Amino acid sequence: MKKIFLAVILMSALILAACGGGADSETADGKTKITFINGFTGGDGDYMKKITDGFNESQDQYVVEESQEKDHYTKFKTGNYDLVVIHTDMLETFKQDGMIQDISSAMETAEISMDDFHPAAQEYVTFDDGVFAVPLDIHPLTMFYNKKLASEPPATYEDLMALSKKLNGDDPNLFATGIPSAGLAEWFIMTIAAQNNIDLVEDGHMNLAQEELADALMIYHDMVFKDQISPPGLGLDGEFQAFMKQVEEGNSAVQTATSLTGPWYYAAVKEAYGDDLGIASIPQLGDQKGVYGAGHTLALPSSVNDEAKMAGIAEFLNYMYQPENLANWAESGQAPTHIPTMELVEGDVEKYPLSAQNIQQFDSFVGAPKLYQYREQVRYLVENVYPQIISEEGMTKEKLMGELEKATEQSKQVAETAPQ
Repeated sequence: MKKIFLAVILMSALILAACGGGADSETADGKTKITFINGFTGGDGDYMKKITDGFNESQDQYVVEESQEKDHYTKFKTGNYDLVVIHTDMLETFKQDGMIQDISSAMETAEISMDDFHPAAQEYVTFDDGVFAVPLDIHPLTMFYNKKLASEPPATYEDLMALSKKLNGDDPNLFATGIPSAGLAEWFIMTIAAQNNIDLVEDGHMNLAQEELADALMIYHDMVFKDQISPPGLGLDGEFQAFMKQVEEGNSAVQTATSLTGPWYYAAVKEAYGDDLGIASIPQLGDQKGVYGAGHTLALPSSVNDEAKMAGIAEFLNYMYQPENLANWAESGQAPTHIPTMELVEGDVEKYPLSAQNIQQFDSFVGAPKLYQYREQVRYLVENVYPQIISEEGMTKEKLMGELEKATEQSKQVAETAPQ
């Protein structure tokens, strides 16, 4: 009898757990618990913590337990969470794999409308069958410049050439900017494609074997080997290292006046340059303005269906998307896409210099295409093709086209693994 009774209790517990979804529902003091996982392990993590701590202190019904993990995608896939940060280029994959759900109802309860966000942000979270994340920010390729070497930020290819010629005349180890062979390769590739209005998507995969793309990518080759805008031989994150004068060439340290890099380097460059640091939009190297980057979003795991948790998630979103609260994220250097918060940031440029500058790039921002396993689709291009363009002085368009054909074929093969 006792065994039967115990079996009934265990079965009941399993049923309740299955019905609840998400993580454990309550804390020891009876509050509804919301488990929130993200990858904010750098300096920006402290600013997100200000938001979650502020929410927890603002009311006594819910508590957000935030986990900041370097491998947060792995932990999300194998764990049990109620809210997750997903990069914009990963949304399509998580959606097709059935790991996230339409978040529209939570947004509606939180009194958040898609009209509250910049159009670029609306585009990357909206799909044919719903809205699968709440936009948080856009972090585009950003230009930092040393005011002692460049009194004005270069805005065009010609400006970079003129600046490099002037700097080289004073010191052969000084250059206008640095083009790395690894690190932000994808960002450089997609930025030059955007600036030349090249459509890279065909039938669910990347169509990279295009002469227009080859011509555009050879611009970077010319910047290194023809016009001496960039020093040769820059490796992983070389665009940042050269700006910080941390790259040795021969017996001398090469240095660049500008760095086309990620905004997450802001704290380091600010500490190094102080008032001599300038921030500007990416120069126009192609036919039109354009910049590539990524964005963070807040997504709802498919496992979450508990009404109390859904109510708590909506309450947290409502709190976060008050401009005075989301401004904490802007203070970290991130650029929120929430229009009321954007207005707050632009009204106080001195306090939010990086965020305010990157907001100016939103209108020319081009994000990753909505493709299944996009990162895998561009892996050969990023890891094999791009480094040759930057490192091989004898690289030709003909050879590049052959490599782009290989990259396209790999992209097709990855696309074929999508769920049917």
